[in-house]
Amino acid sequence: MYQIAVCDDEKALREEVKKLILEWDSALKVHLYSSGEDLLDNYLPFQVIFLDVEMEGMGGIETGKRIRQRDKEVKIVYLTAYRDYVAGAFEVHAFQYMVKPVNRERLFHILEEIFLYVKKSEEKHILDFQTVKGMVCLPTEEIYYFAYENRRVLMAAGEESYYLAEKIGNVLKRMAEFGFSMPHQSFVVNLFHVKNIRNQEILLDNGAVIPLSQKKQKLFKQEMAAYLSERLKVQRGNIK
Repeated sequence: MYQIAVCDDEKALREEVKKLILEWDSALKVHLYSSGEDLLDNYLPFQVIFLDVEMEGMGGIETGKRIRQRDKEVKIVYLTAYRDYVAGAFEVHAFQYMVKPVNRERLFHILEEIFLYVKKSEEKHILDFQTVKGMVCLPTEEIYYFAYENRRVLMAAGEESYYLAEKIGNVLKRMAEFGFSMPHQSFVVNLFHVKNIRNQEILLDNGAVIPLSQKKQKLFKQEMAAYLSERLKVQRGNIK
């Protein structure tokens, strides 16, 4: 069950936001809080928090900062009386903000956006890898590429690098179903992160440049086209 928090020191507004959320989807569980302190003291694993910027006691920005210390994933939507409000939202990676009084259509639009992200994150494939320093578990989307060097396989993921005692061919067999391809005998690349193909180079969105062998050019480009086509189908299906 998805859980949503509404934190505002105005009771009427809390009740109005709850009413609209349940109108959008009656299966959601909505929790109401009158202050930042109340929310933090009774914190649950929420998917969304609607948070008032200006409250008595702990304000919304400080509350948001403390939420982020314990929960990096929850989507925070700030409620504010000021149309030009932006300050502070970036500090807590706010998903959106809404101007009071709450507009029904805008609230519905924000909820639709949020739950597209939530459902997408739930579809992540998390795999375990035996590295030379022990086991690590990673979502496949965080992995940029694998590279064979010095009889080991380097795995570049996020801002980290790990070494696997594995053969590059075995890595491809395991990762192919998750959108990985071999553009060169020493590399396996995550097609999700391919930004551009230029001559015999593949540019990734983290700035890495991967060689593309002449022998594998045609097959790699075919796999890239098929991957992009499948992603487009999925995105269109999510919009419907």
